[in-house]
Amino acid sequence: MTNIPSEWVAAFRGAARPLTSEEGAGLLTALTAILERCEGAWPGVRLEPGTFVAHLGLHTPAGEPPAQALAAMHCEDLYLALAALEGQRAALDALESSVLVPAGRAVRRVEASDAFVDEVLQLTRLRLLVDEGGRAPRLTEYAGRGPLRRWAEAVSLGIALSLKRRPERSTPLDDALIAADLGAADPELEHIRHRYRPAFRAAFAEALSALSMRDRNLLRMGLVQGLGVESLGALHQVHASTVSRWMAKARESLLEHTRMALARRLALNTSQLDSLLRVLDGSLEISLASLLKEG
Repeated sequence: MTNIPSEWVAAFRGAARPLTSEEGAGLLTALTAILERCEGAWPGVRLEPGTFVAHLGLHTPAGEPPAQALAAMHCEDLYLALAALEGQRAALDALESSVLVPAGRAVRRVEASDAFVDEVLQLTRLRLLVDEGGRAPRLTEYAGRGPLRRWAEAVSLGIALSLKRRPERSTPLDDALIAADLGAADPELEHIRHRYRPAFRAAFAEALSALSMRDRNLLRMGLVQGLGVESLGALHQVHASTVSRWMAKARESLLEHTRMALARRLALNTSQLDSLLRVLDGSLEISLASLLKEG
């Protein structure tokens, strides 16, 4: 059992009114029991007890005896949330399995596609754990008044509904560029130009499905949501330079597999394929975000 020194009771109360001796004894007993429960609830997750006691004090409602107020709170979930904000790997793993996986099942009621659920959960992780534009991670707002799972589910559903309401935006491939580069005066190349868009989309979908889940999410977050490597690094608990290498490798793999799949579909000769690949190099940067959104 973790013993709670009396000075931590003072840290819990902060600047609040002094406690009677009876309230102080009750609070000390309650805090000791809470720490024991929290440490047992999340194996491998450990917070410095004084830090957690102060965190509890910040979120415990005033106006009633503290031990009574604590009894109505989800203290184990507060413990997990604080440890996840500290970046503890065991806490992040527990957050994934006990909070985000159930949230994903709720998101499927909005749209059942794996791509949509993946995008929503990645945005949820970002919203919960990463500082965005000067706004603190949303997990700092969790106060233990209800189950963390339900609270995070509400965040995920809000993101899902927002994505569903987002106007569809697509960037068409530049047919004028394609025509100029392939040479529209050549009837065979003109025919290829008309076939280009559906063949490319099919090749892209094939290449995208071959990527790992992590790489698909990185490309979507970076190219569709516009998140920088600093935010993505914080989300994955790695340095920004590592994320930059991951993204470069994922993009290179995606483009190479798209080229290979496109070559199989169009059965072009070497010269025609070289021309088409030159177009791809120019137009993929324009169309990649749109296709990732669709994929």
